Amino acid sequence: MQRVLVVGPVPPPRGGVFSLMQNIANSDLSKEYTFEIFARTDLPANAKGFIKRNLFRGKRFIRFFNRVRTGNYRLVHIHSADANFFGSAVFMLLSRLAATKTLLHMHETNWDRFYRNASWFDRFCKRIGLALANKIVVLHQSRVDQIRKLRPHADVRVLRNLVPALPSPAPDAVEKVRASLSLTKENFVVLAIGWLGANKGSYEILKAVPKVISKDDSIRFVLLGADEQPGNKARLNAIVEKEGLGRWIRIRGEVQRHEVPPFYGLADIFLLPSFAEGMPMTIIEAMQRSLPIISTPVGAIPDMIQHGVSGLFIRPGSADAIAESVLFLKRDEALRQKLGQAARKTFEEKFEVSKGIEEIRALYDSM
Repeated sequence: MQRVLVVGPVPPPRGGVFSLMQNIANSDLSKEYTFEIFARTDLPANAKGFIKRNLFRGKRFIRFFNRVRTGNYRLVHIHSADANFFGSAVFMLLSRLAATKTLLHMHETNWDRFYRNASWFDRFCKRIGLALANKIVVLHQSRVDQIRKLRPHADVRVLRNLVPALPSPAPDAVEKVRASLSLTKENFVVLAIGWLGANKGSYEILKAVPKVISKDDSIRFVLLGADEQPGNKARLNAIVEKEGLGRWIRIRGEVQRHEVPPFYGLADIFLLPSFAEGMPMTIIEAMQRSLPIISTPVGAIPDMIQHGVSGLFIRPGSADAIAESVLFLKRDEALRQKLGQAARKTFEEKFEVSKGIEEIRALYDSM
C-alpha cells in the first residue's frame, strides 16, 4: 500500500485536529493507504530559553527531513493551525527539498489573527508557506477567497470536518457518568465541551449560571475539556467556589476521547459560546447525537447550523444571551426535539465521514 506521512498532534488527544486525523486514518482509506504520524509535539518542559527551544525544533525538523527524503511516502498531509504555521512552512519546504508533495490542511480559527493583524514577518512566512503547498484544504468558502487574494493560483478547496456515525452510548455508561457528576435524571443538563478558557466562553457560562438558576434551579451545567491556558480550570473552580455555584456546575476537565460519548448521552442541550472557531468537531458530534445546539455565529459555524432550524445563535460574550437561550429551550421540549432532529439530518447529509472520504481519496489520487 502507498504511504502517507501525516504531520499533526498526537495523544493525549486534544481538540478537533487529532479527532479528524483519527477519523481519516480509520476510514476506508486505510485499505489503500498506510498512515504514519509525525508528531507536532509541544515543547518539552525542560526546553526553556531561546537556545533550548530552537534546538528542540531543529532536531524535529531534521528527523522529519530524514523520513521524507527516503522517498517512501506518496505525500505529506500537514494539519496546521494559525499558531504554528511557521512550522508548517518549514515542513513544506523540507518536503519540497525531498521531492515529496504536500497537502496543507488548515484548521485556523480567525483570519485577522492568522494574517491581517500578524507581524510583517509572520505575513511573509505565511505567504511563502501557502505557495509551497501543492494543494490546500480549508473549512469554508470564505477562507478560499482570502487565500486566493494572497495566492491567486493556489489549488484551494473546501473540505468539511468529518465524524463517523457511531452507535449511541450504552445506557449503563451514561448512568455511570451521571452518578460520577452527582446528577439525577430530573436534572436538565447543559453540556459544553472544548478548551476551558476565555476563547470558548467558559467564563461567560459561569456568569450566565446565576441568571439561569434564579428562574429554574433544576438546570445543571457540565464543562468538559483541557485547559486552554495553564491554570484555567483552577481559576474557573475558584469562581464557582467564591460564587457558591457548586450545586449547579460540574467542571470535569479533560477526558480521553473514548470517554466522551456518555457525556453527550446525558445532555439535553449542547452549548458552545466561542469567540473564535474553525469548524468545531464537538458541534458535529452533538448534531450526531440529535442535541439542540446553542452557539455563536463565528468561523464556519454559520455553515454548520441554521438559526432557528438546527440550533440557536447568540452574541459572543453575552452571558444574558446564554441564559435566555438555555431557559427558552428548557421551556419548549417540542422545539428542542425539532432542532435536534434537524441537526441530526444535517450531520447525515454533510458531516458523516463517508461523505468526505471520496473527496480526500480524489485529493490523494491527484497528487
